[in-house]
Amino acid sequence: MESRPPQENGPKSSPFSTWAPREHTTQDLGRNEHTLPRQGAFLLKKTEVSIHSEPAAPFSDDQSSDQASTYSTVQDDMRGRSTRDAISRRHSEEQRSIHGSVWQSSDDLSKAFDPRPFGTTVSIEAAQPAKAYVQKLHEMKGLEQAASMKRWAGDGRPAEAWGKLSKDPELWDKSGDTLAYFGYQRPQPSFRIKASLLEITKSPLLISKLHEGFQRSVKLPPSRDHASRSRRGMKNLNLRAKRHQELPTLSENGNLRDGNQIRNEIHFPAPEEASRLEILRHHITTRNFFASLLGGTLVGLTYYQALVDLHERLVLYMPQDVDCAQLMIRYMTKGNLHNVANDPAAAVGLLAWSENSGVRWQEGWREAFVHCVGMYDNVRHLPEARDISHGSRTLLERSHVELQARIEACEARLSAFDFGDIWLASAWSSSLPRRAFDRLRQFLKQYYVKTQKGWPPGAHGSNDHWLTREFIQRLQTDFGSLYDYYVDRYRRLDRAAELRMQAAADGKGFDEANSLTEVFVCFNKRFRWPPIPYPYPLLPAATADLMEGKPLKQNIFSTKAKTMEKRILHACAEASNSLQVGPETTSNSLLEAFLRFEKTDLVSEGNPREVRQGRWILLYGILQILATLSVDTPELWFKDVPYFLNPHFKGNPPWRLEAEKVLEEANPMLSHCWTVSKTWKAEG
Repeated sequence: MESRPPQENGPKSSPFSTWAPREHTTQDLGRNEHTLPRQGAFLLKKTEVSIHSEPAAPFSDDQSSDQASTYSTVQDDMRGRSTRDAISRRHSEEQRSIHGSVWQSSDDLSKAFDPRPFGTTVSIEAAQPAKAYVQKLHEMKGLEQAASMKRWAGDGRPAEAWGKLSKDPELWDKSGDTLAYFGYQRPQPSFRIKASLLEITKSPLLISKLHEGFQRSVKLPPSRDHASRSRRGMKNLNLRAKRHQELPTLSENGNLRDGNQIRNEIHFPAPEEASRLEILRHHITTRNFFASLLGGTLVGLTYYQALVDLHERLVLYMPQDVDCAQLMIRYMTKGNLHNVANDPAAAVGLLAWSENSGVRWQEGWREAFVHCVGMYDNVRHLPEARDISHGSRTLLERSHVELQARIEACEARLSAFDFGDIWLASAWSSSLPRRAFDRLRQFLKQYYVKTQKGWPPGAHGSNDHWLTREFIQRLQTDFGSLYDYYVDRYRRLDRAAELRMQAAADGKGFDEANSLTEVFVCFNKRFRWPPIPYPYPLLPAATADLMEGKPLKQNIFSTKAKTMEKRILHACAEASNSLQVGPETTSNSLLEAFLRFEKTDLVSEGNPREVRQGRWILLYGILQILATLSVDTPELWFKDVPYFLNPHFKGNPPWRLEAEKVLEEANPMLSHCWTVSKTWKAEG
């Protein structure tokens, strides 16, 4: 059937009645799925009728505004008979004037509609070619449970309720020359921007809309009846537009009352036959698209929905040679929208989006994964957690279980500073090192009972763990200060054999080097822990050496034993890095308490070298267990959180199947005892 122009007996009241349809090319449409070119009088008039005849169907203007180039019947099988009768009475005259003028603009769309099942027939003219395809929105979980729209402002700020879709102050530029609308029903504009913002995108679709909007500049203000119907539709979608909210009003010459010239109007209708939820998602994404161009905040029902829909819209709008995933990443990182710390829902959304086939953002996946493991007890109950792939969900659960096992093992050790299994009875013939080991355990428990008001301290939160990330960092600082104060900076573990050979040549035996090395090697091998590179302490002189030189004199004020104790204390003080460490070490409260303890414990019991060795063995075990939890995953962006940030994820996201690790994870070798030697070299 050939196309023929509409008859001239249509409505005369529309300000667009003088427009003439024009042909549109594929280049005009770009990659748009439902672009609506310039309309005739019948489209605007009849769209209003079909939309607002049912108050409970908000934003229905978008469902009918982009019909194909045809007179088509529009029906809603959910409408009641009373509503259909009201429509029929209100528009009976207009129906009679156009009922016989139906014409088809394309042979492909010439299928006739039978109006009998629909109750009411409404004819609409739309001068646009048929859509190439209709995109199915990305299916995702948790949208039905979403109570309302939310706004993510970035920088770690929590999501807040948001309901300003009718007029977004964030996207209202008073100097803008372009008004943007949701659909063609001519409600009040949702945002005001500059045309240059669309031009710099080089998007064929947006530039086409801009040109059409320039030719279609509004001449008359929208009707009061129409504005009320638009607000009623917004209210049905829980947007709750304020009754007295100030909206821009157009004067008779098309200018805003603030005096700035409006040159363009652009419209973004939702797809045809979209559900209520899909319409809302479409409008939210339109808003987010312009927010991404301006570096604004993100809005959505869920974080994952907002990211996925915005990414798909970028793919739709932007030129084909643009990497839309990289556009998204730049937008998110610039506004710190990738900061999902302390936000389980946002962490789930970022994790699910980062692993999508069109994204595969490794760094974003690692950031989200680490935070999801830390907040796993909250994450696993979220409906949107089902949007995460099966591989990532499995890895999340395994990492959570493994992390909990490490926490429990560390708590079991530190609750009583129980490292008895590190001890090798065959290493020493004397019992003094083991006595020093046990007495240091008692000192540490007494110290933390006093400072923490009990040991172990009470559990925090609902996970029944008293060992938190903050507290493990404090313990690492305490025992790291002891290590820095007493470690021998010139004896590496890989030089042990050389030192033993040198000691044997000097005739001193150097048995303590053999004993300490044997203890450390066996302990590390049992738990598969990496060896601390500088594992030896500075040792004071032996008792025999202290007795050489000046003879011990006795007088009425001092005995020989007292004089010997002074020499031992002096030797212990010299066997330290007191002149090399800074005030941040010497001011540590545990170190200060230990220095007082060392001056009074086992001073006159025997060889101070063996006493130092026994204490050092306990310190070595504590430092090794702390290293399993005190190190965060490297290269994380945001770490200001109370939960642990060191899960094991095998170094690769699920889509990377190669054996070589592409992402670095937490490693004990990044702990203080492994890295502090770099500062020694800098000092030297």
